[in-house]
Amino acid sequence: MTSKIDSLVPAPISFGGTAKTAADKSASSAVASSGAPAPADKVSLTGNGVRMQQLAQAVAETPEIDTKRVASTRSAIASGSYRVDSQSVAAKLTRMDWELGA
Repeated sequence: MTSKIDSLVPAPISFGGTAKTAADKSASSAVASSGAPAPADKVSLTGNGVRMQQLAQAVAETPEIDTKRVASTRSAIASGSYRVDSQSVAAKLTRMDWELGA
């Protein structure tokens, strides 16, 4: 297999939607190596992105176990005052079964 070279002009290189030639690339790397400050990268989040970040932080800060509720339930069991609502349990099991598509 052979390839024909038609010219000595470097082919454009695509960076983020803009086309740069190899000469442009080497010129910009020369500026970066000369000690001039490189442009800083910048990230901006949409309102939804910011909200997701806040929610993720709130979830990370929330304990997995509600210790007050556990203590209250233990106390109720120990005193004999804890009652199970069988209709509520049955309704929730039925709903879960329906949601799982069984």
